[in-house]
Amino acid sequence: MVMVGKPAAMSLMEHPENTIAVPPFVDQRVLIQFCQAVQTCADGQGLHDVAARSLNELRADLAALTNLAALCRLAILGQPHAFARVVDEMHCIAVDHPAGPLDTEGEEDEFCEDETDDRVQLAAAIDLLAGAAFVSKDRPRQRDRFIIGIVRAIENAIAFPVVLSRESAAYLGQGPGTLLPLEASSVIANATQRLIEGDQKCVPRPPAEIRRRLETLARRWMRGNPVTTFLEALSGLTVHQIVQWVHPGRTPSDDSSVGDPLTLLLRPDRDEAEDDEQEDRPCGYGAMFCPHQPAEVVRPVKNGLQVRIPEGATSGPVAVLKHAPDFRKTWDLIVEFGRGYPVEMSASIFGLVRMDGWAYPFAFGGPKLEIARRPRVTAADAFTPAGPLTNDHPVAVGEEVAIHYRVSPAGSGTSAPPSVDAPGGVVTQGPRPGVILYRPVVPGRYFVELAWGDSVASIPIHAQADLPAGEQP
Repeated sequence: MVMVGKPAAMSLMEHPENTIAVPPFVDQRVLIQFCQAVQTCADGQGLHDVAARSLNELRADLAALTNLAALCRLAILGQPHAFARVVDEMHCIAVDHPAGPLDTEGEEDEFCEDETDDRVQLAAAIDLLAGAAFVSKDRPRQRDRFIIGIVRAIENAIAFPVVLSRESAAYLGQGPGTLLPLEASSVIANATQRLIEGDQKCVPRPPAEIRRRLETLARRWMRGNPVTTFLEALSGLTVHQIVQWVHPGRTPSDDSSVGDPLTLLLRPDRDEAEDDEQEDRPCGYGAMFCPHQPAEVVRPVKNGLQVRIPEGATSGPVAVLKHAPDFRKTWDLIVEFGRGYPVEMSASIFGLVRMDGWAYPFAFGGPKLEIARRPRVTAADAFTPAGPLTNDHPVAVGEEVAIHYRVSPAGSGTSAPPSVDAPGGVVTQGPRPGVILYRPVVPGRYFVELAWGDSVASIPIHAQADLPAGEQP
């Protein structure tokens, strides 16, 4: 599946960077000054420890949101299990924060870059909104509930350090000198007490411009966003059952493997189902396996497609896609959000990875296909009791050689041990996974080969009959 559209429409997507680092919501100088001011004030009241705990909780709330934003990027990029973790975390945020509608004041105001507040960076908010839309395909009510919870969580987390940034700087003697010391100390003292008490009703509201900018972004995202429209443009018919073809020697419960044929049984569109002249043979559709692997379509069948599992496919749902999707609406929305939020969009997942490279099959849901992970060896080393064995060092006939191997993905070698070709000796299982023991029985030069399919590791062994065991020259 290749994304077509207007490559020049948004230059920020043309040079993606390989990173999941998410910019913090609050400028670090602002956050540090606030924490120092509160801690200093609390120390003067003998409340050092309790203030430290409250400040740690505040920093943890901010970190939790940026961590979730990074997790959203991982889910979008197809990291195993990240999709489910995003759903869990967003459900928790939705439960912990009010479900009421966002403010509508100034909803249609245009925001320009010179109106942004450098105390706050909303790139992580874009990632969170993109994640909410990505994990809520075809579930707009869930998406919008997640979005409202995200907005409230951000507002609560940034409120204290941002609202009191001027007073914090003045209290520490680092401000421009426009505030009276008495005013700064009174405000910081009250904030310290409110923070220690932990009453959520006493959390200040963020500055109006910051709140308006964030809530306008969220409302616009709920009305129309590039993630939802992208998934809608791609979506073909819904897969409601995956039928495995059983090979001799395998049972239906076995995991599928790369190259196996499958039948994807599809739920026809209502219009197609009501058309008596339809042959119920879905044409004009392709299949995409997780994380982003196009599949060979063997042929369309009645209410389904016969496909083969492609190389590189991983466990997850299978997406049935239109052959010629129309991405114009998606590009228009990317451009629209890029104009209103240029810094945020360029620092978000949209500026890092082109949408046609996202692992969007994970968003499709439906029946999940379990695909056996084919191990690939990444390292293999041999050891004797005297230490690592190099190519030039012989071993004694009868001496035990421990061969340690590592495979990728991690853990896949446990369920699929390697086949071992060990000329001139015998092999036994080692004391733990990832280790085999080889003992040469006749002199000579050999290669012990460990193989998983076409992934092979060779370990040279030089066995000598007259060399004392454990001795190396």
